[in-house]
Amino acid sequence: MTTPATEEAVPERDVETRADIATQRTGVPLRSRPALRALGAFLAYASMSIAIWGRLLVGHLDSRYVTSGGPDPSFFRWAIGWAPWAVAHGHNLLFSDRVFAPQGVNLTWVTISPGPALVMAPTTRAFGTLVSLNVLTLLAPPLAAWAAFLVCIRLTRSFWPSFVGGFLFGFCTYITGQMNHPNLALVFPIPLAVYLVIRRIEGSLGARAFVALLTLTLLGLFSISTEVFATAALFGAAAWCIVLILDREDRRRIVRTLGLVGLAYAIVVGCLLIPYILPALRTAPTASIHKPDHASADLMRFMLPLGGAALRSIASRITGASLRGGAYLGVALIGLVVAFAVTERRRKETWGLIAFILVSALLTMGPALHVAGDRVSSLPTAVLWQLPLIRNAIPNRFAAYTDLAVAVVAALWLARARGPFAWSRWALAGIGAVMLIPSVGAGPWHGQDRTPAFFEDHTYASVLQPDENVLIVPTTNGDEMSWQATADFSFRMPEGYVGVIPTANRGSRLDRGLSAKTGAWGRPRKPIPTTSELTSWLRAKGVTAVVVDDLARPTFEAVLRSAGLAPVYEGEGVSVWRAQSPTLGLRARKARPRS
Repeated sequence: MTTPATEEAVPERDVETRADIATQRTGVPLRSRPALRALGAFLAYASMSIAIWGRLLVGHLDSRYVTSGGPDPSFFRWAIGWAPWAVAHGHNLLFSDRVFAPQGVNLTWVTISPGPALVMAPTTRAFGTLVSLNVLTLLAPPLAAWAAFLVCIRLTRSFWPSFVGGFLFGFCTYITGQMNHPNLALVFPIPLAVYLVIRRIEGSLGARAFVALLTLTLLGLFSISTEVFATAALFGAAAWCIVLILDREDRRRIVRTLGLVGLAYAIVVGCLLIPYILPALRTAPTASIHKPDHASADLMRFMLPLGGAALRSIASRITGASLRGGAYLGVALIGLVVAFAVTERRRKETWGLIAFILVSALLTMGPALHVAGDRVSSLPTAVLWQLPLIRNAIPNRFAAYTDLAVAVVAALWLARARGPFAWSRWALAGIGAVMLIPSVGAGPWHGQDRTPAFFEDHTYASVLQPDENVLIVPTTNGDEMSWQATADFSFRMPEGYVGVIPTANRGSRLDRGLSAKTGAWGRPRKPIPTTSELTSWLRAKGVTAVVVDDLARPTFEAVLRSAGLAPVYEGEGVSVWRAQSPTLGLRARKARPRS
């Protein structure tokens, strides 16, 4: 029989033994309202998240981004709106005819994150996709910190060391660097799964409850990110191997728990086999979507912060993906891990944690070792990037697992602090924590939403026909995705910013759309298409209207007019163009009066 969530099924004597002297000094037994303390920790983390990233957004959640804006957040606004819209209208969640019309696109390899989108559906309906995206972005650090706090307090039985450990994970540079990607920042199910495993091994959670809760956690993780789900299985396997090698005394209990973990995974795979896994395998890319050799963490990245003029000459040589990946730990936290290994060297769990940190850091560096931007040699882990799912993962995103292990190390080391030099441990952890806090004012944060009033005020409904195939030409590529979501998917588009374009949807460079600038990694804007190229592509896609952002109009007006198009509506930030010659194959329509 399982125990209630507010009680612990561990005898007081065992608690004191596990927690050592550090727990006895706290004077607060674990049984004293653990749910209330966990809630307090989450509220504190949430307050920190708002103070760091959201303090300038009070009253502007519907008009400014927590992050810098750009194509990726615009896509996630589309994804946040897509899942509820597809469910409400009876559409296949994994296939959309709203983009890449007329054929549509398979979304099994697109990071639509249906779980968070459906959870946020009431907020999206009431306030729009930007508010939902901002809320998810602000919740990512405190949710991760709270889940890591549960892991740490289960191991240390001490609140403040666990609180620091939770902060080190929830506010690590991996999450900071991925806050414009909610599918990658919402990693809280990973420490939650670890927490459940600890509960099961120590005997405070029954087998049935463990399997049920772990299955729900894994399903939740899958609904957030298939990539993180796959990498979690990889790092979970590595962790189990380390535990089985080091812990021979409790091997029977560990093996039984591992069997239950396998059962939970089998249930998850069974639930997802027909609706997702089989279609995904049929449409799997033939080669790696990302080049892991150019998306891995440079060795120097573990020590170099995100910015700093003094280090700019070195940082400029590190790949852009490495800079955003968040492998940074800093000298203080690296020193903390080394000090932990030295002072706690007589404990077998110490070497288990150190081994996991080394393995995860090695995998984060990808198939080759890079130092200050120079490729030094290949690494034995290169073979992993031949596996079907892992080959599409970006190595520097593995930093999340390193950060979680470092957070646990810090919590354990602080909980065991005693004697006249105990303050030095807290000072080192404090410096490491402070060094993780980004300088929001100096970075590309809080981008302004540029959705034209044409879409926000529903003017599109009186100018565009329902389900009409419309080419949107924004200033920055990807903005058309959030504009379509703002218009409640009332029209289709012949292209779409969904990451890597599926092979079936390739055929022309115009399949990536038109925009005055790209806004992604400083890539140059694509050349303006020729008149014949634009005309043939519009005809082939069955496009009947072109909506041009006012700021992009000077760039494309000449080619639009030469293709036989003319504006039929101008105002509220856009102009709507239609064909004036029936030979183009585009249906000429007049703008209807606004109702």
